[in-house]
Amino acid sequence: MAAPGNGAPVGSSQGERIGKYQIITRLSVGGMAELFIGFTSGPGGFRKYVALKRILPDVRSNEAFKRMFLDEARITAAFNHPNIAQVYELGQEEDGLFLAMEFIAGQNLDQLTAAYERRGEPIPLGLSVAVMRDVSQALHYAHTFTEPSGRASPIIHRDVAQKNIMVTYDGVVKLLDFGIAKARNSLERTRAGTVKGTAGYMSPEQVRGDPLDGRSDVFSAGVVLWELITGTRLFGGNTEREEMLNILQAPIPAPTHPSEPVSEELAAVVLQALEREPEQRFQSGRDLARALEQAGGRELFDAEQRASVMRELFEKKMATTQALLESADALVEDEPQEVEPARRERARAEPAKKRAAPVPRRSVGAAPRGEKVPEAQVDPELTQLKNSPGTRPAPPTAKDATQGGKLLNGVLWGAVLLSLILGGGYLVMTLTRGLEEPVLQQPSVQELVDPRIKAYPESGQPEPPAVESAAADAGTSPSDAVVAEDKPSRPGRVAQGKMTLIINPEAQVFRGKRSLGKTPMFNQPMPAGTHLLRIVGPDKKARVLSVQIGAGKTTSHRFSLSDIPEAR
Repeated sequence: MAAPGNGAPVGSSQGERIGKYQIITRLSVGGMAELFIGFTSGPGGFRKYVALKRILPDVRSNEAFKRMFLDEARITAAFNHPNIAQVYELGQEEDGLFLAMEFIAGQNLDQLTAAYERRGEPIPLGLSVAVMRDVSQALHYAHTFTEPSGRASPIIHRDVAQKNIMVTYDGVVKLLDFGIAKARNSLERTRAGTVKGTAGYMSPEQVRGDPLDGRSDVFSAGVVLWELITGTRLFGGNTEREEMLNILQAPIPAPTHPSEPVSEELAAVVLQALEREPEQRFQSGRDLARALEQAGGRELFDAEQRASVMRELFEKKMATTQALLESADALVEDEPQEVEPARRERARAEPAKKRAAPVPRRSVGAAPRGEKVPEAQVDPELTQLKNSPGTRPAPPTAKDATQGGKLLNGVLWGAVLLSLILGGGYLVMTLTRGLEEPVLQQPSVQELVDPRIKAYPESGQPEPPAVESAAADAGTSPSDAVVAEDKPSRPGRVAQGKMTLIINPEAQVFRGKRSLGKTPMFNQPMPAGTHLLRIVGPDKKARVLSVQIGAGKTTSHRFSLSDIPEAR
């Protein structure tokens, strides 16, 4: 559910659909499921971004995991709390079960901690306490959850750890992943002798396999807070077994911050949350939240302060996320929208009321919104269909096509004879060449071209340029190499397309000697065909990227800079 960072895996799923959602990219792949960013669109520019979790093919036959997956959906779909990530939909298609969840643009506490470590600074004390106060409130909501019917259904998270706590770029704290939560009516029963959770963050009773209640999550929250304050691990060990033994036996010192004083009141709150006997801990998440509120006082970071911290630490990642979401514009432009069932029924029942319109030139497989691609289309540049308003042109018959072809040939050959009479030899040559060309030239289907493989264009497309070897001959560095300008393979107007290009980290893009600007770039006009672009990143090395632009289309590409080969 997290927004992608600089190291987010780049998937090849752009344009794929999961249920009613169109995929922007794949974020990650785990042992059991894969995570995507997707969106759904509606009238008036409506768009909702979601995180999609789908079971991997090799575990779809694992009934135990499927039950756990269903648990997560059932448990969290009814939640409505500002500090808990929401589940929108559980769906099933041919590729298996999927969850549509709230897309959270932010970073988890592991990433927040790492960002401060790179700066050589500890996490501010007021930030740590404020984050865990909000987490405690979310836990209390889950521990005291009541179903709409009024029946109490307490839910224990059982995996409260830094990886499952996020801070959004707007400063909102979100508790994630109730995937192993233990509800009263859970479909997936924990087998005897097994322990679920993250080693180093489990409660003593969880390690021992004893029955759990909300106080187990209170202990885990205490572990996370202790580590945020001190910047060190509390129960760290070389193995999971060692960490579990430390949870049961290792001493728990009072937390100290590297640069700020920790009040005795706050230290006492943390230590009470970490009491090994549940009866001696805070008895609820609300009690812990209130204690942290009182001990933190004015030092607690509010949402505005947290948002300021996130903008300062993750400015580049925020820009990457924004660019990634904006790339959905190109997908919406390229992807035909399905007509709603009611509208489709009206279209069948009242065909005469549909407005007639010229059929635009389109690529193979692209259909007008809500309509099927006809078997043959007439190029509007050769003939224009004029119909009275409110009528729909009848589909052409074989006889009509024959008569149309004869009429077209008659007109053209008449012009040829006229030009012969007038001595217009040039006109004869031009029209004769026009007769040999196909009536409708379809642009090639959009595809991602591997820059390490030589591209052989379709007939009539520009010949792909090559990297000039003058730099190599002269002994200059690869960054001095220049990609030759793309030139049409024959005279005449070249069809145009657009390019959306996202490269992480940002880089300068050159087409020949002309700079196209810095990525991310959106809807950059380009001649249709195959192009070699020179990419220069922060390391100043020149890289070569081959892209193919479809006529009349916006082609979208997303790369990591390290995946683009250097110029030779």
